[in-house]
Amino acid sequence: MNDIAVQNEPVNVSLEVVWQGAAGKFDARMGEISMAGCFIESMGQEVLGETINFKVHLPSGIWVTLLGKVIYQEYPIGFEVSFVNLTEENQRLLTQVVAAHGGKQAQQILKEEEKNITSQVPDKLCRVLVADDDSMTLEIVKAIVETQGYEVVCASDGREAFRILQQDADFCATVFDMMMPHLLGMDLIHYMKTDARLSH
Repeated sequence: MNDIAVQNEPVNVSLEVVWQGAAGKFDARMGEISMAGCFIESMGQEVLGETINFKVHLPSGIWVTLLGKVIYQEYPIGFEVSFVNLTEENQRLLTQVVAAHGGKQAQQILKEEEKNITSQVPDKLCRVLVADDDSMTLEIVKAIVETQGYEVVCASDGREAFRILQQDADFCATVFDMMMPHLLGMDLIHYMKTDARLSH
């Protein structure tokens, strides 16, 4: 997608603005916005080329402080500013405003961002190995871990946990009872630290 085309896609809005320049502080209205800048409807005496501070009241209810350079005057209707030093957060907020007011390219940007976030979510659940020789405790720990969104693999003692680890290293965490028959929890931890597949 062409960034210049995205930036030059103005949409009509009606947002409250308070701006301050060399001539003072003024209440105004924003009548048009794009990702590159906006048109502020004001009778204030701005100077072409001047950088002004202004706050805009977004539809979400928050006020955002922005910086803009006056690039066009249409006295007494208002003036156009080009955004200066936009933070990433403010750029995201402005994209949402433009998209909410019908900006097709801004809507596409948001869709692509959402798609990227969705593609970063793993297809399968993170797995946790839980080992305890007390079946009641094993079930309780399993239920707790599952409520946190993990897939649980259970072992009824240290030896079973050891056999699972020898064959399967695809775990993001382990929970071991320290005192189990055959192999203690600490023995399993020592084994994992020496195995390159499991050391993480």
